[in-house]
Amino acid sequence: MGALHTGPLLDPGGALPEWTWVALLDVDKLVHLGMFLVLAVLLAAAFKEQGRPSAFLSSAVGIAILYGVGTEVLQGMEALGRRTDAGDMIANAVGAIMGAVYVRARTRYGKPVLPIRLP
Repeated sequence: MGALHTGPLLDPGGALPEWTWVALLDVDKLVHLGMFLVLAVLLAAAFKEQGRPSAFLSSAVGIAILYGVGTEVLQGMEALGRRTDAGDMIANAVGAIMGAVYVRARTRYGKPVLPIRLP
């Protein structure tokens, strides 16, 4: 069994593409926001599908936010050559909350959490 891969969230700093600061500020926060929006929506769909209590949405958002904060704290480890970024934590949390708003809007109108059926 191979090692668990977390994607770019915990890759060493040298493995990341190099961008100018302006491009990083523009794109990076949007990427974080988008990733955590999707994470919150998928978690909410999974919790609802498994018949979890009515707090499926707050559980999904809470887990997504904790994951976002945790990965940012881990990025501050010296071995990774990266830094903890409070702006990324905020973008992660905003993305998770936006995911909750999306899910809430869909469920309010009687639609499934996801617009497609996953296998």
